[in-house]
Amino acid sequence: MARQLPVAPEPNRLVKVWRRVLERRLRTRLRGKVAVEIHDNTHTMLTFQRQRALWRLRLHHMFLAAPDEVLQALASFVRKGDADASALLDRYIERNRVFIRRLSPAQMRKRLRLTPAGRYHDLGRIYERLNERYFQSRIDAAITYGPAPRVKGPRKSIKMGSYSADSKVIRIHPALDQPLVPRYFVEWIVFHEMLHHVYRARRGDDGRRCIHPPELMEHEKRFHDYQRALAWERENLDLLLCARTEQV
Repeated sequence: MARQLPVAPEPNRLVKVWRRVLERRLRTRLRGKVAVEIHDNTHTMLTFQRQRALWRLRLHHMFLAAPDEVLQALASFVRKGDADASALLDRYIERNRVFIRRLSPAQMRKRLRLTPAGRYHDLGRIYERLNERYFQSRIDAAITYGPAPRVKGPRKSIKMGSYSADSKVIRIHPALDQPLVPRYFVEWIVFHEMLHHVYRARRGDDGRRCIHPPELMEHEKRFHDYQRALAWERENLDLLLCARTEQV
């Protein structure tokens, strides 16, 4: 007699089951209601927010089967920003990078809106000239003004530039696109971010991620206006902190 074989559960149904289990595991550690959304992002592995009595977490699917120590670290990081917990999570993500969907830098850049031409400073021209002068045009990256983070009240700090090793994109804070900001200062910030393409982040002896290795900081001093750029930053930081930006 013909007999129907059992049908394997659909992948989406399995994910829903594992997600519910994960919510229960986190609920005991966060001591509150938990709603988990599972994603397959290629860059940000976890985000969270508190909505009254509810914790909302967006987690990469690698966390579905995470061991207890990782979930405890996740709870400690979410509740109080624990530095040791953050380091443990970084190590876990690094060990499980095989589960992160791989996209080429070109594919990632297609998803981005690149706006290198500012009103006062053209980042594309600055990048090309620095690339030729200091790197024999061997840096293969893209550059753009990034979005200005929304802040309430006076800005207390400013991240003037960043570099993504995954997409190979340099982002410069739009506060630098002002007539009072000298070109050599913008060049210094761009040069610093280009060095991140050469000197990649690594783990220190304590297991923490080091994004500014000593050789990067030493190489940065070769910038032709290094001392003048440092002095301008010390004297004019308030100008950047108070800048109103229109970049989105």
